[in-house]
Amino acid sequence: MKHIGKYFKTVCLIAICAALLISSFGCKSKERQTGDLADGYVPEPSGTVTLSVPSNVYTSEYNRQTIRNWISAFKEKYPNVTVKEDFSDRAQYATRISAKDIGDVFWFDDTEVYDYAVSSQALMALDSYAKAYEIELNDVYSGFLELGRVDGQLFMIATNCGQQTFTYNKDMLSAANLEMPEDDWTWDEFKTYVERLTMTAEDGTITQVGAAMDVFNSPLYVPFLVGYGGQWCDTVNKDINLTSDAVIQGFGELISQLELMNIYPISGSAGSIFTYADMGTSSYATAYANIQGNIQANAAFMQLDSFANLATRASAYENLKVDWDVVAFPLFDSPASPCGSFGYGVFSYTENPDAAAALCLSIYTKEGQKAINTGAGGAVPLLSSLAGDTFWHMTGEGYEDKNYGAFVANTSSYIPSQVKCEVPSAVASIITEGMLQLFKDFYQGGTSWQDSLAAIEEQADQKWSTLA
Repeated sequence: MKHIGKYFKTVCLIAICAALLISSFGCKSKERQTGDLADGYVPEPSGTVTLSVPSNVYTSEYNRQTIRNWISAFKEKYPNVTVKEDFSDRAQYATRISAKDIGDVFWFDDTEVYDYAVSSQALMALDSYAKAYEIELNDVYSGFLELGRVDGQLFMIATNCGQQTFTYNKDMLSAANLEMPEDDWTWDEFKTYVERLTMTAEDGTITQVGAAMDVFNSPLYVPFLVGYGGQWCDTVNKDINLTSDAVIQGFGELISQLELMNIYPISGSAGSIFTYADMGTSSYATAYANIQGNIQANAAFMQLDSFANLATRASAYENLKVDWDVVAFPLFDSPASPCGSFGYGVFSYTENPDAAAALCLSIYTKEGQKAINTGAGGAVPLLSSLAGDTFWHMTGEGYEDKNYGAFVANTSSYIPSQVKCEVPSAVASIITEGMLQLFKDFYQGGTSWQDSLAAIEEQADQKWSTLA
């Protein structure tokens, strides 16, 4: 019996080894690509690559045309490359990345760059390929280029220039004998405007507010954290700092205007995370009772979080029968004009890195930008050499005379302003959730905002120290 048992174990061991040997030949493991190229290597793109685009972002054939325009422009330069379209549910991307089943090039948001590049190591660095393909990165607005960088390496190629601007009611400014603002206006000038434009009735209710802003969303509050020389995040030493004098000074500038009720807090791009009801029965709720029902009709300046929303905003102004225009985000002492975008990266397990990198980087060419940002789904181009072009303007709708320069103004002051662009998602969640509670406490008379910043800093630092 002992001999039979020994024989049985030997047979099993041989069978297992044979199975592993067969699987190693029959199921080739994908090799992770770093993007580093050997000296003198000249890539020659050919073959097939798959482009994964979220079907729940590009929802119709109409706005998918920009993707096809981009592919067509790419194929004119690289006719030996075949691009397969993969319009699929964005919610499945994490699973597909884990299964190594995502496209060679895939779409993602700027808030996902850090986690995809560092946490899951799903992205291939593109710096060496950018040099090999002679991509003029200096032509890209630096703030948007930085959106795609992590630890000094380029992982995301942004597709369009998304930044915060303001639309404004020219009739209200004229009635207050105010000059129309210029794109190089400062925060101090902005404060003068909103103070003059905020009107209060004898009973203390506000009948017209100077500005309406989505202050709860990080693209709005991060500029204040850095606008006076502050550094809220040190990615090298993995340190959050929300209590330095410069950070307190900057954030205090925002808080002071909220205290004066010159800025009405709205929930826009951040979603319904804070509503009028969250003010409870505070004096703020009483004062804003007449504003919250029709903000656009009662706000002189109104934050515009995306060029894509300009047509909708314009239509609303036309219905109100008021004259309007656009102006850039006001300037701070330090560069702090908020910017954001989505874009594409190369999957680190692509089997055709040369072609995948060529497709992805072609976005940062004039041909690529014109293809992606013309027509439905398009936006503001990212190259300084295209700043004077008009192909992306709203034409044929009676809006040709609007200040489109606002969308390409102050480009040297652009900074990534989403918290999740800078830190791991677990740390970002502590900050964004803590900041939301900070604003709720502010309006309801709870914990002081200085104490709240200190508590957020401590919790975020503790969390980051536990992450590899």
